[in-house]
Amino acid sequence: MARLASGMGVYYIRDPASSERRFNRGFRSAARGGGSGPRPLLDPCIGAHLRVLIVSDVHANLEALRAVIADCERRGGFDQIWSLGDLIGYGPDPGPCVDLIRSHEAISVAGNHDLASIGRLSLEAFNEHAAAANRWTSSQITAEQAEYLRGLPLRVEQGLFTMVHGSPRDPIWEYVISVPAAVISFLHFDTECCLVGHSHVPFLCRPMAEKGAAFVEFPLDTPIGLGGDRMIVNPGGVGQPRDGDPRASYAVYDKQRGVIVHHRVEYDVQATQAKMEEEGLPQYLIDRLTHGR
Repeated sequence: MARLASGMGVYYIRDPASSERRFNRGFRSAARGGGSGPRPLLDPCIGAHLRVLIVSDVHANLEALRAVIADCERRGGFDQIWSLGDLIGYGPDPGPCVDLIRSHEAISVAGNHDLASIGRLSLEAFNEHAAAANRWTSSQITAEQAEYLRGLPLRVEQGLFTMVHGSPRDPIWEYVISVPAAVISFLHFDTECCLVGHSHVPFLCRPMAEKGAAFVEFPLDTPIGLGGDRMIVNPGGVGQPRDGDPRASYAVYDKQRGVIVHHRVEYDVQATQAKMEEEGLPQYLIDRLTHGR
C-alpha cells in the first residue's frame, strides 16, 4: 500500500492500478525535449535504422550519465534515449541530469524518486537516507525541471516494448526480483518485451512452463535477439549500480538488427562522491558507489 501526497493532503493507494490511472491522468504522452509539458511520443517504427539508448536509475549522477552517452556514441551512436525512471534522487546533480536527458530525443517514465522529489509521493515511504537525499533534491531543481518530471507518465508502450520503472503491475513500487513477481508481471503487459528498472540490477527474465519464470544473466556485449519470446529486461542502474559492479550499466536496442545489447562503462566515481560530500548528502549513499552495492 503506497502513501502518496496530493494537493488535498496525504492519502493511500491500495490498488496499484488506481495509482497508475491517477498519475497518468492527463499524461498519456511521454515528455520529450522540455518546455511546459508532454509532447507526442516518437514512433519507434519510423526509420529502419533506429538505435535506442536505454537507461534507468540515473539518480542524479552526471558523471555516470555522461560516460554512458559517450560510450554509446563510440559504439555506433543512438537516435533516442528511453529512460526508465529515477532520473533524480540520491546523487548530486539532479538538474543537470534532467537537462541532459531533455537535450536528446527522449522518452521517459517516472520513478518513485522522481515523484518524491516533486512532492507527488510521501517521503514517509522512504528510508532515512533516501528521504534526506530527496529533500535536498527538491531544493535543487528549477520550476521548469519539476514541471518536466511532473509530466512524465508511469507507463509507455512503444512498438515491441512496454516501459515502466517498477513493474507493469505497480510501476511505482514493485520490484521484479522474484519468480512470483515476474509471473504476475507477465500478465500485466501485452507487448513482447517489458523494460523495467528500480532494482538497479541487470537481468533478463523469460516465462517458463514449469517454473513460471526464469531469471538469467544479461550478458555483456552480447546481442540478445528479439522477435518471438516474451521477456522482461532490466538494463541495470546508470548512477547507482547494486549488483557488485560499480560501472554504469545500460542497454541498446537496435531495431534494424532486432537485438538488445547490455553494456557497462567506467566513470569517475570519486568525482561524484566529492560532489555528494560537498553537498552534505548521506555518507551511506556516497560509500555504496565505490562497490556498486
